[in-house]
Amino acid sequence: MPRSTTAFAYFSLSCACSFGMAADRQDADGASGHGPLPAPAIADAPEQTLTDRFGAWFAPPPISEMGAIDVTGYLKEDAGADKSLPLRFSIERVIDITLADGQWLDVEGGRLWRADIGMEGALNSRLHLTGLFLAEGQELALVSPELEQQMTGVLSGKGDFGTGEAYGLCGPTARARIEWFVPDGQKVDDLPFVEAYNAYGYRDVFGAFQQLGGTCSFNPSCYAAWVNEANAAFKLSFTSGGVGYLCSGQMMATTAADETPYASTANHCISTSAEANSCQFQFFYRANTCTGSNSAGTAVSGADLTAGYSTSDCTLMMVRGALPTGVWWAGWTNASPATSTTSTCIHHPSGTPQAISFGTKVGTNNFCGTGSNWAQLSWTNGITEGGSSGAAIYRDSDHKLYGVLTCGASACSNPSGDDGYGRWDVAVNSGGFATPLAVGSDDTREPNDTCAVPYAIAAGSYTALVVKRLDEDWYSIGVPVGGVFGGTVTYTHANGDIDLQLFNTCGGTAVAQWAGNVNNDTMSYTNPGPATTLYLRVYLASDTRNDYSMTITLTTPPPVNDTCSAATVIGNGAFAFNTTAATTATLNLPTSCNEGGGVALNKDVWYRYTAPCAGTAQASTCGTAAFDTRIAVYGGAACPTSASAVAACSDNATGCAAYTSQATWNATAGSVWYIRVGAPAATSGDGTLTTSCTVACSGDRNGDSYVDALDLGIMLGAWGSAAQDITGDGMTDGVDLGVLLGYWGTCP
Repeated sequence: MPRSTTAFAYFSLSCACSFGMAADRQDADGASGHGPLPAPAIADAPEQTLTDRFGAWFAPPPISEMGAIDVTGYLKEDAGADKSLPLRFSIERVIDITLADGQWLDVEGGRLWRADIGMEGALNSRLHLTGLFLAEGQELALVSPELEQQMTGVLSGKGDFGTGEAYGLCGPTARARIEWFVPDGQKVDDLPFVEAYNAYGYRDVFGAFQQLGGTCSFNPSCYAAWVNEANAAFKLSFTSGGVGYLCSGQMMATTAADETPYASTANHCISTSAEANSCQFQFFYRANTCTGSNSAGTAVSGADLTAGYSTSDCTLMMVRGALPTGVWWAGWTNASPATSTTSTCIHHPSGTPQAISFGTKVGTNNFCGTGSNWAQLSWTNGITEGGSSGAAIYRDSDHKLYGVLTCGASACSNPSGDDGYGRWDVAVNSGGFATPLAVGSDDTREPNDTCAVPYAIAAGSYTALVVKRLDEDWYSIGVPVGGVFGGTVTYTHANGDIDLQLFNTCGGTAVAQWAGNVNNDTMSYTNPGPATTLYLRVYLASDTRNDYSMTITLTTPPPVNDTCSAATVIGNGAFAFNTTAATTATLNLPTSCNEGGGVALNKDVWYRYTAPCAGTAQASTCGTAAFDTRIAVYGGAACPTSASAVAACSDNATGCAAYTSQATWNATAGSVWYIRVGAPAATSGDGTLTTSCTVACSGDRNGDSYVDALDLGIMLGAWGSAAQDITGDGMTDGVDLGVLLGYWGTCP
């Protein structure tokens, strides 16, 4: 916190935001606090470091040691610095590291490069990369191997913010590690970043809580009435211009109480997007009982700048990382409390575990700058110090925030010094905070909160999607028989674990589920039939909100009888088909099949038909297909070749609607035929093939439905040749004469 009561140099705000909701659209007195965040029904497994994932713990990586810095010199600089700035505690140092400084290990699916960095005498450290660019399939982790919580998540691409900047954990260790996975088939010549830095912590900002004579710092765990606000508070560390700073802050409720992960602090702490991106929020860093030992708490990394208002020194961010169970959202007021309002502040003085201070508002004035935008506080018990900046001041009557700590003179050495808090009501009513604080934003596909109102999708990419714990997303897509629904859902697992379920009926049982603890989930489901609408549920297994994108694929494999070698074996009957995904055989039709539309036969399917009778066989799509069909029939027990004759073909049969087809040919009992069904043009669709065989009146040689002397004369005239062969032996002889005489008279 700034120690000076004079006006401080405000940072400029760089933010592309849309503000301006009128105050009268806000709740009459802001928002009430809500929470705590419940534990998930099934605990989400923590994301593993790459060393743990690949079981590489057996091989310690090489370590590069960096020497100590002149701590005394930096502390002297701090003593004479402008006290309106946040508390400085670390200085970034360039890490001179190359591929040769690390160790390669062969692991499943690729190679793992690792290198450790140590800093002599550092009280804390934090890795920082710039120019990060990871190729497809590569992953990188910034690890603190000596801490219980070793990292916040595995990185891909250009990092979580797409800027090429990435930060490791800030913690009480002088050792850090870079882990880099390269998949098989990729050759690398250099490290996947431009610069690497490690922050040298020269102040002990992870020290023990101290209670000095009952006048300095008090443990909030000793005050049960303030447990919720203590669960909203966090210690805030961030990087700006190569320097590590400390402030305090708290989670902020929306009027809609929708668990949007908003956090507030002072604008002189966080005023740019880059600073917000670098934030580390340390929750529950405190003694969790009145006389207990300190807990390291839980670190959450990264935020987006939502709004800033330097006029009353207020900043609103949206936390990216997954919030831990038990976090509370603080309530707030958009009114300025009266003088003499008893008030309470929960903060992290000098970066130590949580402290609580009690005081009274003694005025609204220009305590920290021009105008009357600050509430002046006098303390009755407790103080604030550097590192407390941005902490909330709550009125005791309803525990609603009305300001964030900006400046002041109080300290353990000056417990009677007053402090100034930037007015929250000014930021809400005049600074554009009202719009985001009404309700958290969502994506443009809303409302798609249930399977009853899904958002219809098709194959393609969908970006800028948002899923919330209290507002899951549903999508619908039509899938044909045999169709394969698939795709990838991409997100940052460290920001909340997104899981997926697929249903074939709304309200039914899931037919597929994907619940990986990684930065994406890959989906694949084959519809066994019939054609149906599938419903995709996207929901959070942990945290309250996360961003994601989807790439959806919908493929239909070729029919099982797409080729002659895989022809469906049939007899007489009706057989449904769909040629949408069929390919086209290279076998050409003869010119004799040209009925005016050429001889092409596209997107065809195949059947192997055995005639059950001697007579006239027929293959027909007449009136039973939704597109222009063509049929070709080939004789023989083997698949036809370019030299094979066509026994029958049909393009547009007379009397058949929609240019459908009907082919007929003479067959003997047990003869085998290949039936090819497709289209003369590049069209396709559903249809039904009907096959039949009509017994022939074999003695009727002239087709007048009678077997008489005329037919006998025809046969005798062809005696000894194949012209009137009935039996198929290639000769007109006495056997054929016997068949003819057996049909003498009217044909059956």
